[in-house]
Amino acid sequence: MPLPPEDIDLAFPFDDAGCFGCSPSNDAGLHLGFRRHGDEIRGKYTIADRFHGAPGIAHGGIVATILDEFSCAAAVFLRGTRVMTGELTVRYEAPCPVEAELEISARVAEETHARYLVIEAEVRSADRRVCRSVGKFFRAPIDSPQP
Repeated sequence: MPLPPEDIDLAFPFDDAGCFGCSPSNDAGLHLGFRRHGDEIRGKYTIADRFHGAPGIAHGGIVATILDEFSCAAAVFLRGTRVMTGELTVRYEAPCPVEAELEISARVAEETHARYLVIEAEVRSADRRVCRSVGKFFRAPIDSPQP
């Protein structure tokens, strides 16, 4: 599969089914956007205050959702495969602010296993990494039906 062009908004080559993280059709969703930059998928996002845990700090579950979404996007746009999350380990390194622009990136770190990809992702705020993840994402061809 050829890689998509760099630095343009990417659209999934299948129906997103109203996904909470990425679908533009989900009114309650995050509406995350993705772009390819080299061997990474990147994007910017500002977490709304309604998703805070402690005042001014993003809820960890929303941050994990963002890392998961970017990891799945890396599988689709960099390797041409749909995936389902099998395992996601998140390391919170600093408070992740709400109402501040974040930079998110994800890359395929390992693909030695036939059944899954290992994908690493991170969230940065003001040039500081605030959290990172590593996960195993089980492959499913893009044209296969989803469960």
